[in-house]
Amino acid sequence: MEFKPRTAKEIADSKLMAKGVYDFEIVDALETLSKSSSKPMIELKVKVIRPDGTARFLTDYLLEQRAEKLRNAALACGVLDRYEKGSLTSDDFRQKRGKLKLGVERDRTRTYPDKNVVVDYLPPAGAAVDYSSFTK
Repeated sequence: MEFKPRTAKEIADSKLMAKGVYDFEIVDALETLSKSSSKPMIELKVKVIRPDGTARFLTDYLLEQRAEKLRNAALACGVLDRYEKGSLTSDDFRQKRGKLKLGVERDRTRTYPDKNVVVDYLPPAGAAVDYSSFTK
């Protein structure tokens, strides 16, 4: 058998999706506590879909401490009204679809392979976004 040998890094990199904007579907959500802070969070199992239809599954976490991402996820999933009331449940996110910004998290210690992460959730096309609360 003839083949082109690849390094472990080349193999790991081939498993990563490029940074960019992708369609998503939340296939599962679970209310739980953060292991690091013991504060409530929603753990999402996110299906990230490439333009060719192939997909990868990632785990993402929504926490009050990451307020912008939490709010943007609620907006992207059509539950901003529930966010504005100060109460979200895992049911609010299950089976929701939209667009997200995907990034690559590098392990500076080189102990673990690099991995894809959800950087943020994007508002639906045509959604009115209120920027009045943003400061300069």
